[in-house]
Amino acid sequence: MKILYIDPVFGMSGDMMIGALIDAGVPFEALRELVGKISPDVPSMKPVRLTQGVISGIHLEMGESDRYFSISGMEEIISGIDVDGRVRDDALGMLSLIVAAESKIHGVSRDKIHLHELSHIDTIIDLLCVAYGVRFLAPDRVFCGPVPCGSGTITTSHGSIPNPPPVTLEILRGHTLVFYGETLELTTPTGAAIVAWYMKQGGVVPAFRTIREGYGVGTYKCSRPDVLRIFTGETDEPAYDQEVVVIEADLDDMEMEYMGAVADRLRAAGALDVLFFPVSMKKGRMGIRLSVTSGESTFEKVVDMIFAETTTFGMRFHTHMRRVLRREETTVATSFGPVRLKKGFSPSGRLTKTHIEFEDIRSIADAKGIPYREALELVRKEIEKG
Repeated sequence: MKILYIDPVFGMSGDMMIGALIDAGVPFEALRELVGKISPDVPSMKPVRLTQGVISGIHLEMGESDRYFSISGMEEIISGIDVDGRVRDDALGMLSLIVAAESKIHGVSRDKIHLHELSHIDTIIDLLCVAYGVRFLAPDRVFCGPVPCGSGTITTSHGSIPNPPPVTLEILRGHTLVFYGETLELTTPTGAAIVAWYMKQGGVVPAFRTIREGYGVGTYKCSRPDVLRIFTGETDEPAYDQEVVVIEADLDDMEMEYMGAVADRLRAAGALDVLFFPVSMKKGRMGIRLSVTSGESTFEKVVDMIFAETTTFGMRFHTHMRRVLRREETTVATSFGPVRLKKGFSPSGRLTKTHIEFEDIRSIADAKGIPYREALELVRKEIEKG
C-alpha cells in the first residue's frame, strides 16, 4: 500500500502544503498551468527554496490580488476547470467542509455566508493545487500527525477572535490537536479542510518505508522550525483494514422525501456509507432505519448532522472492522467517447474486478437514445476487445 503521511510540524496551511508537494516531486509547471485556467489575472506564483535552520524546503511566494468570490462563484470556477474530475471533486469537497463549518459557527444558511478572507482567489488556488498534487502522488491512504494550533487571539475581518478560530476547530472536530503558546494562526481553515478531507477514513499510521519527502517552509522565526513536511511511503500491512463506526437511528416521523437529501449531505460530510430502509417499530408502526458508516475522524460531524437533519432524539453506534480493495480509477478511449473505469486490487496487487462508471454509460445511452443496459454491453464488449 502506498501512503502519504502529513507531518504538520508547525501548523497546516494551503500554501505550505503546496510547497511540500512541490518539494516531494509534484511538477510546478503543471500547477502553474492549472492556476492559469482559473482566470487571466491570477496572482503570480513562484517556488523559492528557503532554509529553516538545517531544513531546506519550498516557500511559495504569491503575488498580490484583490479578487474575491462568492461561494457559488468559487464552486463555478472549480467545477469548470479543465482537469481530472477527481481533482475537481477533491477541491469542491474541501470547500464544502469550509462552507459547512462557517454555516454552523455563524448559525446561518450557506446562501447567506460570506467567507471574508477565505473568499480570496488564493483559496481557490490552494484547493486546486493541493488536490492536483495529492492526485499526482497517488497515495492509497492519507494520514496526518497531530495538528498544531496557536493560542491567544488573532485579528481578522470579524475583529479579534480566539486562536485557533472557531471555524478551524469545527473543521478539525474529531482530529488530534496539539496547542502551542504562539499567538499565530498556525493552522488555517484551508489547512484544516485539507486534513479533514483526506483523513476521512481515519486510522493509525502504519509502519512504512519512505520513498520521498517534501518540505513546505514558512518565514516565521521562533524556537520551532516553521515547516510542514510530507512523506510518501509503502507499507506491507493489510492495505485496507479500517476501524469504522456504524451509527443507527430509527425514525417514525420523518418525511421520506427528505431522506435522500439527508443522505447526500451525510456523504458530503465524510460518511463512508449511508443506508435507510423500512423497519417495523412499536405498535406496528412503520418507520425508517438510518444506518451510517463513518470513520473516527468524521464521527462527531456526522452525529451532529444526523441530529440537525433528522427527527431523532438519539442514536446507537458501535465499532466494526471493514476491509476494502485498493481502488484505482482510469479513463479509456472508446468509439463512444472516454469512459471511466474503477479497478479493485487485492493486497497482493492482483486485479480482482473492474466497474464501468454508470454516469458515462448514462451519457452515452442518452446521446444515442438506447437503453442503459444496451449501452453498457456495447461499451463492455469494446473494452474487452481493446
